[in-house]
Amino acid sequence: MASTIVPGASSDIASVCRVCCGDMARVLASFARRRALDALERWTASRAIAARGRSDVASDGGATTTTREGDGDEASVEGAVGGKGAVSVGDGRARREYVPRYRREGFAAAEARPRARRESRARGSEGATTAFAYGGERASRNLSPELNSEITGARTGEEILEHIRTRCHLYNRVNCATAWHRLAKSARQRSLPRGWNASQDTRIMDLEETTLRLLETFEVQNLSNFVWACAVLKYRPRHDLLSLAMDSMEAKVDEFYPQALTNTLWAVAVMKHPRAKHLAALLAPQILTHLPEPDQELQQVESVKGGIFSTQTVSNALWTLASMGVHPGYELLDRLAIFITKGAETFKAQELSNSVWAYGQFAHHPGEAALCAFEQSLRERLERREEFATQALSNSCIGLSLFGGSESGGLCRLFNEANPSLFRLSEGNSQDISNITWSIAAGGAFESKLYKAAVRELFRRDAKDFQHEGLKMLYHARLMQHDFDPDRKLVDVVFPDYVSELGHRAWLEQNKKTQVSTFQERVIETVRKLGYEPTMEQMTEDGLMSIDICIREKHIAIECDGPSHFYTNLTETTNHKTMLRNKALALRGWKVVAVPYYEWALEWSSGDAAVKAYMERRLREVE
Repeated sequence: MASTIVPGASSDIASVCRVCCGDMARVLASFARRRALDALERWTASRAIAARGRSDVASDGGATTTTREGDGDEASVEGAVGGKGAVSVGDGRARREYVPRYRREGFAAAEARPRARRESRARGSEGATTAFAYGGERASRNLSPELNSEITGARTGEEILEHIRTRCHLYNRVNCATAWHRLAKSARQRSLPRGWNASQDTRIMDLEETTLRLLETFEVQNLSNFVWACAVLKYRPRHDLLSLAMDSMEAKVDEFYPQALTNTLWAVAVMKHPRAKHLAALLAPQILTHLPEPDQELQQVESVKGGIFSTQTVSNALWTLASMGVHPGYELLDRLAIFITKGAETFKAQELSNSVWAYGQFAHHPGEAALCAFEQSLRERLERREEFATQALSNSCIGLSLFGGSESGGLCRLFNEANPSLFRLSEGNSQDISNITWSIAAGGAFESKLYKAAVRELFRRDAKDFQHEGLKMLYHARLMQHDFDPDRKLVDVVFPDYVSELGHRAWLEQNKKTQVSTFQERVIETVRKLGYEPTMEQMTEDGLMSIDICIREKHIAIECDGPSHFYTNLTETTNHKTMLRNKALALRGWKVVAVPYYEWALEWSSGDAAVKAYMERRLREVE
């Protein structure tokens, strides 16, 4: 079909094209100016950053954090979400991309701002409302609360991970720490995909890179949340990031507050970091500085204000230090004993359990009053049928038994009167059962219903469930029962066969590891000078007990007791385990001569004649 050309149409089309091209040119020119200004501001910021020697000048955005003490091994971090421009994450779960100020206000307004003001904001100086985030993107003070609001409002771990993927380059230290913390909480709440592995997720690596970039700006709370999250996620960061975090924590030891200190100790202990003990030794003295004065009360976490340790935080910190073998100092343990004596009921069951277990591990005698308070509180809670975890009861029993209980015999009465159902033995692990069984035996409550129930529970367990230490404890309990009632007239309790076999083997192995000390060599040499013929490291007739030095013809057992045989704070008081050893040797017909290290050191310093006179006097006492 032939086309029809209307006269004059070509000129109209040409004029329209000229108008369109002119408009397009102006649009392109405006766009180019905006891009050029953007590039100029990025270049100015990069120069400012280079001059200050830092790679991230994103402002904190005025974000604040609030710490709530949780269940003893975590802290809740809430980012500030107020202020202009904050995104409300509610039922609609609103999301929006951040739009730079000059795009919101228009190019003219941005161009009219003084250059000095733009540079000041680019440097992130005080009073600025905008700054350059990593990569040159615009950030504002309002952005940090927005990001925190989005992170804390995420319903699942996957949402947090996606937020990390898309926005972690805009994070400041608060956002970064919040992302780690919330991700770890999601892992605990099992809101992450099944089989998810932090070390295989590239989004975690992105967050790790952001953490490395911001680490120099991290404060104590941020550092604590980071290492706590790594422990919960079972994640080992690259770039030796944990060691860098520990460098920062060691430099900020004086800034640690109770919850951050407790979380950090727990995290480094769980991860078994090579520098964990060193950091713990630096942090331990800080506990005392945050404890109330002895004339005040140690309160529960809900009532604590002003950065003071609560019953929860101090008991958790002591438990972690004890598990790491780091002594917190005598003054701290003595002050805690005062608080327990004044108000053991202030402590929750788990807190009391952690405390008494820590005292046992430190071999620090809390005093007769504190032991009575422990026993009375435990007895009253059981009478009220208060809910106890089996592990808490296990730790309480083992802690009290290491001191033999109070002199009033409260521990033995507790075992004799306790209802076995309250201990919920079937819910405990194998180590809990070993601890409870040994504790009852060490307390001498062989005729109690609880002891019989604990031994019956052993028949429901497989030998493979028990570790070497647990088997040794069970065999020791069986040995103490035999010494108490050799003919089984009073206690008709039989242990499983694996205790007799595997437990016996574990019991004997401890004798093979014995090393002869210089103290022991000097004592035997002195005994020889007195005309005796002693032998070293001999076994009793039944092959179950090892004797340091024995004079077999007189049936004398000489035990050279070093510092481990005494309480750490009562250096001249024999501990309960040593007393059990002496009792077992005496039941086998041996006359025990215990030579304390402090008496020997005193005589040794006085010369050979004093040492000979000392040993002669001690041997004459038992002949």
